[in-house]
Amino acid sequence: MRPQVRAVARGLRPLRRTVRRLRSEEPLTLIGWHRIDDRHTDGLSTSETAFEQHLDLLEERDARVLPLCEAVERLALGSLPPRAVALTFDDGYASVVETAWPLLRKRDMPATLFVCSEYLPGTQRFDWDTTEPVHERHRVATAEQIVDAHAEGLDIGSHTRTHPWLPALDDEALAHELLESREVLEDLVRVPVRTLAYPTGGWDRRVRAAAARAGYTAAVTVSKGTNRRRTHPLSLHRAFVPEEVDDLDLLLDGAYGFLRPVDAVRRPREAP
Repeated sequence: MRPQVRAVARGLRPLRRTVRRLRSEEPLTLIGWHRIDDRHTDGLSTSETAFEQHLDLLEERDARVLPLCEAVERLALGSLPPRAVALTFDDGYASVVETAWPLLRKRDMPATLFVCSEYLPGTQRFDWDTTEPVHERHRVATAEQIVDAHAEGLDIGSHTRTHPWLPALDDEALAHELLESREVLEDLVRVPVRTLAYPTGGWDRRVRAAAARAGYTAAVTVSKGTNRRRTHPLSLHRAFVPEEVDDLDLLLDGAYGFLRPVDAVRRPREAP
């Protein structure tokens, strides 16, 4: 996060804490990462050292890390514990199952990995990774790795088939991206897959309705802020933490919620 934006968030933190104390319901904070590797940060990478610092902070702040589906269900019921958090990873990078997941297991922290079903062979690179020389960080988890990690407790959600910008697709292509991905993943892990992460946070009312028809009960965006009972379960707010532990500290207080109007340019203005 830019220093100027971080400074504004710090200034807003006391207000956000006061508002939270005055409200009767507990909010849900959703946090995201992409890959955990040796790079300091490039917007997608988080170093292993920084990731461990993030987990340290969650423990220091007494965050209650819940499985995503449980967290969303309890959000709807108004039964969340204080400082409720759910952890997510997008794209299905191998570093998540090889590096991040073992660290999370040591701390008994659940998490959800959103996977693109067409990349399950583990031999492809995402388009954005082809702009730099081949590197270990680009490697995607194989189907076998996904199955093994799921057997150890890692929750698996859908990130569509091929990671397209969903609002640009026609109805048939949109349904195909959402349905086939869920069905492939369910065949793989042998449990219902009901959670979705919109690629690049791309969604609108039509996409959200298609996600509901495809059988998803919760879907996450990249719109910052905490979630409350009035938040639609198929357009949940979530923020990514590439590197700085200070950013995560501020996110836990909801201090970056003021950026939501900026995030809204990713989707039609009429969608709540």
